[in-house]
Amino acid sequence: MRRLVITFCGIYLAAAGLAALTTGWGLIEPVPHYRLAIFWMSPDTLAARIDVLLAANRVFEAQVYAGMHAVSWAVVLTLVLVGALRPLLGPSVPLANIRSTAIVMAGVAGLVVLSVLAQPLLDQASRIPSPTNALSSMPGYWLFGMALSAAITAGHLSLFAHDAVLAAKRRWMGEDLSAAA
Repeated sequence: MRRLVITFCGIYLAAAGLAALTTGWGLIEPVPHYRLAIFWMSPDTLAARIDVLLAANRVFEAQVYAGMHAVSWAVVLTLVLVGALRPLLGPSVPLANIRSTAIVMAGVAGLVVLSVLAQPLLDQASRIPSPTNALSSMPGYWLFGMALSAAITAGHLSLFAHDAVLAAKRRWMGEDLSAAA
């Protein structure tokens, strides 16, 4: 199961890298008038990034970003589904590292809270003239951050879903822990 998750995430990251490279120099060319957004999973962040790319007449990059956003969500949901179904298909043992999964999930929860609480401050800060926001306004930064975040989140959620379903299966079916080993 871990090998499957790692392979799936590796293929996804390679595909994300190739998709990002199709944008050419647009990958590292800052987008003018970009308003900083924190959390790629937020619909507001997607809308802000697509809107600013379209306003800059960078339609292809907007399409690549929107496509990678959809694929990123698909990767997360697919791996969670695979993780949840795997214990139902045969013998299995717990796989998730609870400490690292808790850290990742706490980080995601923290980003959700931060993105909601910080948005009014970021909106005000975007009105202040700045010499540059070059790194945060590069589509490559958005794409690679989204891809890495999706892969890490998907991997941890998949193993956690696996263990949660396995624990429920053992509890409800009375499966012996030593029988699966």
